[in-house]
Amino acid sequence: MTRAGERRGDRRIRRGAVRTVVAALALACVGVPAAIAVQGTTPTGATAAATVRLEIGGERACSGALVGPWWVLTAKSCFTDPAGGAVVEGAPRLATKATVGRVDLTGAAGHVLGVDLLVPHPDSDVVLARLSAPVRDIAAVRVASTPPVVGETLTVTGYGRTGTQLVPDTAHAATFTVAAVAAGTVDVQAQSTGATICKGDAGGPTLRTTTSGVELVGIHHTAYQGGCLGSTTTRQGATETRADALVGWITQNTVKACAPTPVAAPSQQVVGDGQLIRVPNGTIFIVAGGAKFPLSYAQWAAMGLRGYTDVSDATAATLVDVPRDGTFLRNPADGGIHKIVSGTRYRLSAAEWQSLGSPGYTDVPVEFINRAPDVAAGGPALLRDPANGSIYQVVGCSRYGLSLAQWQALGSPAFQPAPAGLIARIPTGAPNEPALVRDRTDGGIYQLAGGAKYRLSLAEWQALGSRPYTEVAPAILAQVTKSVPTRYVLMRNPAGEIFQVVGGAKRKLTFAQWQALDDQAYVEVPAGWLGSIPSW
Repeated sequence: MTRAGERRGDRRIRRGAVRTVVAALALACVGVPAAIAVQGTTPTGATAAATVRLEIGGERACSGALVGPWWVLTAKSCFTDPAGGAVVEGAPRLATKATVGRVDLTGAAGHVLGVDLLVPHPDSDVVLARLSAPVRDIAAVRVASTPPVVGETLTVTGYGRTGTQLVPDTAHAATFTVAAVAAGTVDVQAQSTGATICKGDAGGPTLRTTTSGVELVGIHHTAYQGGCLGSTTTRQGATETRADALVGWITQNTVKACAPTPVAAPSQQVVGDGQLIRVPNGTIFIVAGGAKFPLSYAQWAAMGLRGYTDVSDATAATLVDVPRDGTFLRNPADGGIHKIVSGTRYRLSAAEWQSLGSPGYTDVPVEFINRAPDVAAGGPALLRDPANGSIYQVVGCSRYGLSLAQWQALGSPAFQPAPAGLIARIPTGAPNEPALVRDRTDGGIYQLAGGAKYRLSLAEWQALGSRPYTEVAPAILAQVTKSVPTRYVLMRNPAGEIFQVVGGAKRKLTFAQWQALDDQAYVEVPAGWLGSIPSW
């Protein structure tokens, strides 16, 4: 064990009203918290599916929880540099292998995949590890939205050592009881003698069984390790990192939570909201916010077979699929009113609609409303909360609160009123989706992608088609400090070659590899930016 591991093992930590000595002992002789169920049972079903084994550089082993097709949640301390360096976003320092869906490590079930990206939590001892390929045939565990309660029975699992085995061939599970709950953590105590959490279990899942299935309550953080091979203590308690406190962060980093920028509706209203038009082939459309939707006969009949205006195909072609920002649509079936913001839809409560001034709406089929995804607005957009007057700039699926001076420095551009609920759906922090922005103070045009930025020369911007950009407050750009993307993104150079970029490195894809991807969307970038990214 390292001296850092010894110091952590001696540290005393208060958890709520319970004062606990937590042995944050070394993992594979490197100062890392650990855990597993000694003399426990072999997990099955959803419990087994949730449990992942991680092998890190051949130096250490940890456990984890599968929380999405691409993602494993585990302890950040599993990846701590022995020299004391912090875990940073990007490729793992040591080559990491994840075994998913294989309770018996001597078998051939499941998958063995590499880990190409780490996304550490800024405060808690957790990290998201991105798999090199998605797991589609094993269901990820649902993350709990409610905290555990004292006295609740939970199941802990992991691949760590037992009382007799240093490196077991199978995962284990045991039952623990919640002893205390604090902000961000929960203390648990084994229900039977010999059940404990040992080295090799760090980052493993703590699960609860509900009527709707198994859900993730916590991630193993520290443990006494009583009964573990090589341990002299008999205490069997442990401290878990609460999963319910991480739901927002996990979602933000694992789910594509915002919509891409839609094709812009024409600025001039060619056809009025609510009007019906018919094209030469006989199709009847309803129009709202510069967008059109083809009606079935039943949908048209439900509108009372209203009259329509015959238009040319050329006129119809000017109308897009998703209404422009600020359009209000109502579903006559349930009375729900939705606002369109940056190509997304948000259902307003009656109070929210009234707070916006009870604006007019257009009755349309729900299928038209559903063309706009029910996710966070990705931008570009400028939103104002009418309740408190706060103005937010939205770009790259991130919002930034503008001061009055910053808004004025942008030229006091027009904004949309938006209720707090709509604004709260948009993550804060540095933009994490592709965007083209301009720093108003110096005129520099930047391309944002994969958590990084690249300043375009005039020639590079023109080569990209002189695409429109969004003028942003310099403080937004200042949040993006990297020039090499660490987040997953596909980039295409002027020669038409597509590269997969993740963890600060790129690899060129064949046409077949690109076609096999779930999300084939790429960002057109200059050769200069791609050339600055190392290959793997």
